[in-house]
Formats: sequence, structure tokens, C-alpha cells
Amino acid sequence: MQRARLFTAWDGTFSFPSSQSLARLGVPVLLALLLIGASVVILQNPKVAIWDQARLLEARFEAPYYPALPFAFTSQLLVIALRALLPAGAPLHEVLRLVAMTFWAGSAAWLATALLERRALVAVFLILLFTSQYPFLWLSSELITGGFLCLAIGAWLRGASPWIVGPLLALLGLCKMELLLVSVLLLAFWVHTSSSRREAVTLVASFAATLVLLLLPGFVVLGSDYWIRYDASGQGRGIATFRQHFAALVAPFQIGPAPNPWVDPEPYVERVFPGAESMLAVVTTGGLPYLDFVALSMARGVRKVGWVFGWAWLLLPVLAWGWRRGGLELGEREKALLLTFVGCLPFVLFAYPHIRFFARYYPIFWILLFVALERVWRLDDASVRNPCLRLAGLLVGLALFQNARRMAIGLAAAPHLQQYWFSD
Repeated sequence: MQRARLFTAWDGTFSFPSSQSLARLGVPVLLALLLIGASVVILQNPKVAIWDQARLLEARFEAPYYPALPFAFTSQLLVIALRALLPAGAPLHEVLRLVAMTFWAGSAAWLATALLERRALVAVFLILLFTSQYPFLWLSSELITGGFLCLAIGAWLRGASPWIVGPLLALLGLCKMELLLVSVLLLAFWVHTSSSRREAVTLVASFAATLVLLLLPGFVVLGSDYWIRYDASGQGRGIATFRQHFAALVAPFQIGPAPNPWVDPEPYVERVFPGAESMLAVVTTGGLPYLDFVALSMARGVRKVGWVFGWAWLLLPVLAWGWRRGGLELGEREKALLLTFVGCLPFVLFAYPHIRFFARYYPIFWILLFVALERVWRLDDASVRNPCLRLAGLLVGLALFQNARRMAIGLAAAPHLQQYWFSD
């Protein structure tokens, strides 16, 4: 008996890992290789920080650069932490881009592995992420926002303590002003689905306490309106964003030389919304020209979203057909992911959707599609499963080809571009 045990132990020591173990090991290895490759591209093509990125790099615990919600509060905290940790003279801009990219991709991969059983789909997902060119985005706060969105949902799915999930939701809500809506809705949904009243109360308490602790110093230092004030004139971020984007939408339709809409939006806005100093005044302007703005914004958004996701949009009707024929229904995890897209509404109501805005939703979109694909994969009815999987496989392949082609063009142009990014 002792000899048998000895040989069993010897065989176990020198046995090869199973295919499942290799597949699980392959995901972090692939992620590491993709991160290394993307980091090399960023470091070999350094860019000057512009616009909101330049403002973000000025973050410090003093006015006027004290962390505030209109300027990506959570991202500003990260910048302050990096400045404290890095040696003098270190390239803060490039380090921030590398950290934001790693956080975004790592959080998305963590969420994908929590939801997807097939590691091959996770591998395809990672390739789609990196060939989208989003890792090279010039505005790091968008990647940080997407990272916290994936991280908060992943923590909830993996059963993390409410004392962890609550603060993560608070940090998510402080990433961007519109993310407060997303974080509150996720909080309400998770409270509704909590297993106990104590868990629900703890989740709400940790969320609220984190918000108070993070925002209270700003109220003391800068006053009660610091969390919405966008500039020295006291404008809120909402009306300031609207003014610029309204001007940018109508400027191309002028018949003569016109002011730069981003620098001097007043002539455009005053002509249509005379005297409007708030979004309420804009919405209630006689004749409701605000609806014209929303229509133009939606049209611009359809064009931008179509460009970002390309062939992937055709997966929606294919998988919807498979779900309907297979009698599948949405579960709690799918509902939580879909709920996050409420954060797209402010894109249309206050601005128009930029390509960079979808960095935070790009991973969620693909994870939802792949979760739906796995559900179809498990159907017993081959007459539904097989054609659906064939069409889905073709469309995913086309999406990979489209991304790879754009990536090749982007890499070739990288040394000559100011931002290493496509039109936004």
C-alpha cells in the first residue's frame, strides 16, 4: 500500500497540466503580452498632454486644481498619488497612460473571466480590446472610468464584501458626473437583490460614507458648489458642456467664416438660446430648439457608435433570434450590465457622443455579447444553436479583421500623430 502511494505521488508530481489549466494560464499570459506590446507602443511614441488630459495632470490638493467632480475626481486622486510616488522628473503623462491602460484592461479581463466559462472567448475578448486602439486613448480619465465600472461589477459578481463594493461604487460615481447616475442605479439594483437586510444596509452605508469622506474636504476648502463649478465664472459642467457641443454641431452648417465653437461658443448659443445660463433655461426656450440639438446629437452618436462597434452590431439580431427561439431570459448579471448603459443618456442630452466616451462601455458591450453567445452554445436544440453560432462566429471574425486593419493603420501613423487616436 505504501509503495502504491509513493508511485501515485510520483505520477502526480510529473503529470502534465490539464487542458483546462493551460487555458486558464493562457489568459493572464496573453493579457501580459498585450500589455507589454501596448506599453512599448506608448513609450516609443510619446505625446504632449492636451486639453482635458493636461488639466488632469495639474491635479493637487490646492485650488484651483483640487479634485472635483467636473474634472474627473477619481482620476485626479490617482494623479496626485502617482506624483507622490514617482521620482522627480519622471514622465507623469506617460506613466498615467500606462497605469490607466493596465487598470482598464486588467479590470475588463477580471470581469470577463467572472462571466465567461470558455477561456477561448476571453482570449478573443482581450484581442478585441487591444485592437480597438482604446488602450492608446489620449484621455486617461475615460480608461480609469471604464476600469472602475468593470471592477465594481466584478467585485459584486465575485461576492466581495459590501465594505468593498460600496466604496468601489462611490469611486465609480466620482469618475465622471454622469457616472453618479450609474453608480446609484447599480446600488439600488444590488440592494434589491441582496441576500439579507444587513448586507443591503452595509452596502448603502459604505457607499454613502465613502462619498462623504471624499467630498467633505473639498466643500471645506472650495465651498459648497465646487463639485459642479466648471470655471471661474461659476458655470456648471452641464451648461458649459452643452454650450460647446451645441456650437460644435451647428458650426459646420454656417455659410461663412465662423468662430471656433470650442473656444468661442457664445455667438452660436446666444443666437438660439438668448440669455440661457442653465440647462433649465435651455430646455424651456420657446419653440423648444433644444429638441433640434438632441436630434443632431443622436444622429452624430449613431454614426460614432456605428464606427466603434462595426460588424459587432449585427450580432445583436442574430443572438436575439437565438435567445427568442431558445426561450432564454435575462438573468441578474445581464440586467446589471445592461443597467450601466443608462450612463449613455447624458452623452446625448448635454453633448454628443464622442468615440472616447465609449471606452468605458466597449468591454461591457462585448462581454454581454459573449455571455449571450455562451447561453446559445448550451442550447439543446441544434436547429437554433448551430446556425446562430455559425453566423456569430463569422461576425466576430469580421470584427476582429476590422479592428486589426484599423490597428495596423494606427501603428503606421503613430509617429506622425499628435494624439495617436482616430477622429473623435
